[in-house]
Amino acid sequence: MSDDAYEEKRNFIRMLIDTNVTITDPETKESFQGNSHNLSGDGVMFITDKAFDINKKLKVNINSESGELPPLTAVFEVKRVKEISGEKFEVGGMITDVK
Repeated sequence: MSDDAYEEKRNFIRMLIDTNVTITDPETKESFQGNSHNLSGDGVMFITDKAFDINKKLKVNINSESGELPPLTAVFEVKRVKEISGEKFEVGGMITDVK
């Protein structure tokens, strides 16, 4: 397939990132740790040991590894959960609000 034939199906290009993410359930105030895998203008995917329910709203906080950029704190809606090994899950979803 040539570059001319390829059309991005998403609104934003994904950026590969590898940094820690803190996930908080706003209902229970329970926090979980994960590792972000990619980020786009309207979504994020991370790996964690918690399988969240589809459409669950969470707060995510992603810090820059270098500290040069301010942290991203956003409301996130779970759209996909995939078990990748034993007790690790790939969680993807949509950013619905940036704090």
